[in-house]
Amino acid sequence: MKSSNNEIPSKNFKILLDDLFNFTVIDQRSMPQNKIIVNGVTDYLINSNGDKIDNFVLKNGEILSGKDKIGTYKKYIFEGLSQDRNNLLEKKVSITTFLNLDIFILTVEYRLLKGTLEIENIVRNEINIFRKDENFWSFQGASYPERPDWILPITQNYHRENYMGMNSNDYGGGIPLVDIWSKDGGVAIGILEKQPYPISIPLLSNKEGIQFKILENRKKYLISSEKYVGYATILLPHHGDFFDPLERYAKVLTKLGLNIRKNKYPKNAYLPQWCAWGYGREFSYESQYMEVILKTIDKVKELGFGWVVIDDGWQDKYGDWGISKLAFKNGETELIEVVKRIHEKNLKAGIWFIPFAAAKDSELLKVHEELPILDRNFNPIEIDFWDAYYLCPINSKTKRITDTLVKRLVSMYDFDGLKVDGQHLNAAPPCFNKLHSHRNEFDSYENSPKLIKKIYDKSHSIKKDMVIEVCPCGTCASIYNMPSCDLPVASDPESSFQVRHRGKVFKALMGRNVPYFGDYVELTETGEDFASTIGIGGVPGSMFTV
Repeated sequence: MKSSNNEIPSKNFKILLDDLFNFTVIDQRSMPQNKIIVNGVTDYLINSNGDKIDNFVLKNGEILSGKDKIGTYKKYIFEGLSQDRNNLLEKKVSITTFLNLDIFILTVEYRLLKGTLEIENIVRNEINIFRKDENFWSFQGASYPERPDWILPITQNYHRENYMGMNSNDYGGGIPLVDIWSKDGGVAIGILEKQPYPISIPLLSNKEGIQFKILENRKKYLISSEKYVGYATILLPHHGDFFDPLERYAKVLTKLGLNIRKNKYPKNAYLPQWCAWGYGREFSYESQYMEVILKTIDKVKELGFGWVVIDDGWQDKYGDWGISKLAFKNGETELIEVVKRIHEKNLKAGIWFIPFAAAKDSELLKVHEELPILDRNFNPIEIDFWDAYYLCPINSKTKRITDTLVKRLVSMYDFDGLKVDGQHLNAAPPCFNKLHSHRNEFDSYENSPKLIKKIYDKSHSIKKDMVIEVCPCGTCASIYNMPSCDLPVASDPESSFQVRHRGKVFKALMGRNVPYFGDYVELTETGEDFASTIGIGGVPGSMFTV
């Protein structure tokens, strides 16, 4: 199977691949027929000198057919060679399509046949769009402390790296996919893996056009006969905006085992929510928090809310999770009494906490100095917003501490829901703590979703109808935490537009039936824009005070 243009069709689109691994995406449904959507290249290497190695010539190929978890497929396999004075390098590219689906799954494997090669980076799915007069929009899934919109117009002289690792102490992770579209159609690219990796999807726009691509961000030194296997990636051409490609992306990941989409969510997750955060977390006399909650729940019931959520301020210190006397003077006795009073009103009771974090002066860190994530200089890494340190989320003691806390909140205190909060829960920094025996420094980052899943599984094992709200404040929510979430949230929206478009993203990814929480109405520009949440089928909320 070798020609000047190898044709790889999907339902409505096709890829034409030439003998140098350059490709064109064709819209087979458009008028005029066979309209070009984008041009690109499947992959290339960058060596330690910064040189691009892309001089592969297609030698041969084959087509395999079969059926897997996604569906009936055709896999197009292409082999190519690159040779210079010192090296002989072989690569194998596969492009898989599926019956009645507009998806292309791309994989690549390099094998060094002769010489040595120091790989600095691998570029995948590089896309070039030659700008015309039309307007282009984007979905970009990275997280930044500036808390940008997830949906943005693409202007000239625009650049964003879309690094999926940490972009500041508190902000990282997200959805490893970028989509660009105009009125004529668009294309999305991302990685198709069941755990996060610190890739980048840099996007550049200038007067010549728009370019975006995937950077694997992995260095490797190859000697003769050694291989480099790239991440699985996905290319999603489409009509319309971002909703369709994100929905297809999530459906594929779910079929592969990352269960982002649920057929059924807990019915209590659809109830409107009132949260005590309106009263803040600073109290001036004993049992003040209990007092303000009890004086508010009658109004909560009268207005038709279904939840009372106790927020930040109930605890003495992050990490210790004892009960503050200014919140509840008599500790557990009073907290349990408040939950009982909430239940007597036929309301559901939720409670807030932040995972894998501990206050710098907590008793926990005095006893367990070995728990924090350490940077390259072996210093604890701060979570700036909480004035706390990260606990390594994959450390066995962190897991046990978290498990004990969840059991106490759900089983002993009888809460019906957990608000798992904090922008830091979206991703964990690299950990250089030698006591943790990590495989590599990104072990903490790649496996942090497992702690969120542990919270989810433990709480649901105690109460089947438990509701887990995951609120990664201001970030683009990690797709890898979504399987462990019953109630996604707008997470501190700064505008009504953010409430609406974040809801559309969650419904694309987690299912059109997902109980999306638009966060507290007081966070919108007017402080009373319930319509932006309710209008898109979301769950309204408030933190009003009396």
